[in-house]
Amino acid sequence: MAETTNEGAKGAQEEESASINGDWRVRLSLAPGAKYLYNATPPGILAPLKNTDGVVFPYTPAINISYSANYDGTLPTHSNYRINQYTSSEVGDITVTAEFTAQDTLEANYVLACIHFFKSMTKMFYGQDENPKNGTPPPLGFFHGLGTFQLNNHPIGITNFSYALPKDVDYIRATNSDAQIDSTVTLIGGQISPGGAKPPTNFPVTKDTGITYIPTKMTMTITCVPIISRNTISNKFSLKDYASGKLIRGNQQNFPGMW
Repeated sequence: MAETTNEGAKGAQEEESASINGDWRVRLSLAPGAKYLYNATPPGILAPLKNTDGVVFPYTPAINISYSANYDGTLPTHSNYRINQYTSSEVGDITVTAEFTAQDTLEANYVLACIHFFKSMTKMFYGQDENPKNGTPPPLGFFHGLGTFQLNNHPIGITNFSYALPKDVDYIRATNSDAQIDSTVTLIGGQISPGGAKPPTNFPVTKDTGITYIPTKMTMTITCVPIISRNTISNKFSLKDYASGKLIRGNQQNFPGMW
């Protein structure tokens, strides 16, 4: 009995140490071995996400998750009470609200990549796609972060992505891999005329330089649905194992963490 207690205490200490020393930031990645989006060749503007294997949220996002048990009520004739009978349980939609900031070009490139990644995750493979072949549903995402028993390789499908481009913040330049940033100031309307003369009303026509402007601070909102395969539900689930936390630890198993 004492040996078991010591092993339990040791395990708890190891978990605590991993939580303290590990990177517990929230991250949303593709499936292991995925060869699309930021892992494609070439990845285009998603390239900044390759080194971090997905989107690492720079600030802890607000994550709302709801769990519910559904009961079907029956009202017998001449009865004071409803008879409630259990029917099913479910995990509701997951909402993530996250802040992003950009202080320089590299951070602006990363924010731009995050925006386009979330947009791409709402679309299926279609038309000219071959690998995965056209007709394949949108990619799955996998949440990681906040320690062992929070987000541990938990799969989701993104159902909605929204972001706002605010008017009351500064904007900073982002580029793709083909563009170069310089330190010169670009004036809308050309050079400043002597005496402060009014510039022409028409905008000058310039070639596409690959420059994109990103707000220095913005909010993104992602709505997701939890994804759990029928095989996992039927052959892996046990309320005993779920309640003990075993099934939450996706990185410790050969199947993703259960919501």
